[in-house]
Amino acid sequence: MTNKKKKSPTVYDVATLAGVSPSTVSRFLNRTTYVSDDKSHKIEQAITTLGYKPNFHMQQSTTRRSMTIGVLIQHPDSPYTSRILNDMENVLLAQGYSLVLATGHWQNKLEIHALEYLMKSNVDGIIIVTGNLSEQSILTTAKSIPVVAVGYDIQGENVRSLNLDNVLGGYIATLHLLQLGHVNIAHIKGLSSQPDSGARFTGYKKALTEAQIKPNPKLIKQGDFSSETGYEKTVELIESKVHFSALFAANDQTAYGAMKALTDHGFRVPEDVSIVGFDDLPTSQYFTPALTTLRQPIEEIGAVSARSMLNLLSGERHEARLPPIDLMLRQSTKSIYR
Repeated sequence: MTNKKKKSPTVYDVATLAGVSPSTVSRFLNRTTYVSDDKSHKIEQAITTLGYKPNFHMQQSTTRRSMTIGVLIQHPDSPYTSRILNDMENVLLAQGYSLVLATGHWQNKLEIHALEYLMKSNVDGIIIVTGNLSEQSILTTAKSIPVVAVGYDIQGENVRSLNLDNVLGGYIATLHLLQLGHVNIAHIKGLSSQPDSGARFTGYKKALTEAQIKPNPKLIKQGDFSSETGYEKTVELIESKVHFSALFAANDQTAYGAMKALTDHGFRVPEDVSIVGFDDLPTSQYFTPALTTLRQPIEEIGAVSARSMLNLLSGERHEARLPPIDLMLRQSTKSIYR
């Protein structure tokens, strides 16, 4: 009698048993793109049932992905950035990806250096969370690797952009104060190099202009998105003796500093000065008084940018969308008529 050697199971056998295509099994084995949890589970079960052993050479393919995503951020200590990263990581970890972080600190040279670092780190894609990189720089990077750019409005191959209408946000914040009867509205801007800061300032000026109020340079201060500078600039406004009954801060952290400065100098919020922030950080609703602010969909930014990257890696054309900015009415604003 002759013994016939049992034929080893193949990728095609695994695919048939799992109910997926052979290419999906190949992608799962080589990590060339992510495979859904449901399909991954079926493939794993089929591999175990059949006793399939992946081909070593297949596993060493040069196209194998690192299963890492590079993320270019500006300030890792910012609560705004931390929330985005947390939800981004939750989505990516569920698909087997890890994050590689690089920081630009709002400096173009450092951003370019960070981008080059991520490119050399063999990441599978790069998510850029705001900054000062030029559109051409991002498009050039996208020729080599998938890019998701948050805070940009870019059209091109291998790139997705997610942008919030910060002009509209600044407009809504200022319009809210105007509707409460305030005319002398101060504004503490964010970083001068940050596009979001300029856009919110544009919205502020637009609302005033439509109300036939000429923006007063004495009521406008250059800030940097920090509570410390928010405090300092509010003190400058108080000491300048220029009258203001409301203040629109470029972000919540600036608003925190402004509220502290007003309180320290004997002003009540909102009885004497109404304040509006921007971001709706978790702590904003627990202030006394609770801060009226523009809510950015921060959790959604992290999750949507992660899903957009996964879509790019898998070749899907689905365009992810961000929810609009919302005004969160709380206790830090008050009508001057009552």
